[in-house]
Amino acid sequence: MIQVHKEVKGDILAIKIVGSIEENVDFAGIIGNITVPNVYVYLKEVPRMNSVGVKSWVKYFQSIAAKGVNLKFLECSTAIVEQINLISNFTCGAKIESIYVPFCCTSCGTELLGLFKSDDIKKINLAIPDLKCSKCGGKATFDDIPEEYFGFLMR
Repeated sequence: MIQVHKEVKGDILAIKIVGSIEENVDFAGIIGNITVPNVYVYLKEVPRMNSVGVKSWVKYFQSIAAKGVNLKFLECSTAIVEQINLISNFTCGAKIESIYVPFCCTSCGTELLGLFKSDDIKKINLAIPDLKCSKCGGKATFDDIPEEYFGFLMR
């Protein structure tokens, strides 16, 4: 089941989405009417999205963008990054502010996530720095193919 937490801060509506986005999601019903010029959507806790969920997503956020609302997606989970890369109009014109990046420790095999700003990734030309493993202190390296995982940044 999906949960949506909303908070208005001045002219910004901050929306935090928690849970899988699947066929039963009704964004218009759970988010409602947008009355501010800026909408920031936090997506850290979206572990999965199916094809019907993608359709609902695109339909809702395209309608928001058509009203001239400034959209930003923040803390995009790896599941969201996958959809951004697969579905050409998934972002509906939104700026992708930050994404989670997968890492794997070369010593103990622990899988980790690191949060990076999209603009910073572009500046370092997709050369993601290693992280320190939170479990053993070893070196955790980027665990994907840069050209594929960051494909949306090169469009």
